[in-house]
Amino acid sequence: MSDKALTRAAFGARGTGKTAWVKATIAADKPARLAVWDFKHDPSLHDMGTPYASLSECMQAMRGKRFAVRYLVDHTKDVHAQFELFCQAAWVVGDLLVFVDELPEVTKANRAPPAWRRLVNVGREYQHGGKVKRVAIIGAGQRPAECDKTFIANCDVVHCGRLGDFADAAKMARTWGIDQRELAALPDLHWIEKRAESPELVRGVLTFRNGRPVVKPAP
Repeated sequence: MSDKALTRAAFGARGTGKTAWVKATIAADKPARLAVWDFKHDPSLHDMGTPYASLSECMQAMRGKRFAVRYLVDHTKDVHAQFELFCQAAWVVGDLLVFVDELPEVTKANRAPPAWRRLVNVGREYQHGGKVKRVAIIGAGQRPAECDKTFIANCDVVHCGRLGDFADAAKMARTWGIDQRELAALPDLHWIEKRAESPELVRGVLTFRNGRPVVKPAP
């Protein structure tokens, strides 16, 4: 893990390239320890780690020195209870990157599950078991309005493709000081990004090289 465990969000309607951006970002990070919450058993995440249909087996695998695991959420059981355990495991393990896909399925604008809230609020650096640990986070969803506000407020990077809901685009545009029509009309694979350390927005387009996504800022 780097000295600064980043919290990042990826938003955008279907087909805008947010999952491809997440995959390119994780590939660039090269985390030694990766845990993926795969809510919809997304085929495009097949190369993101060893899939586990058992949460207990997934958590056991997270005890290794190096790992890449992908938990396939069991929709016949309480999803929120599974998410709580998944986040608790990430806290105990520490020093890893957690990617939560379809974040609105487990959080709401005014509700953040306890273990997730702890990761977001203090996961950047904390002590557990007598050791200093860090958790980097990437959360993805179609609508920022459906994700918990604390997560968005704590993000080091907010990456956004086209927003299908005009009210979402208007709210994000006001926050960024841009025309809402720009966010609502972005072509597929085009994005706008805001980093916490800079007042400037970065615009770019997602390209592919040898079938792999590449994050490319606009000239």
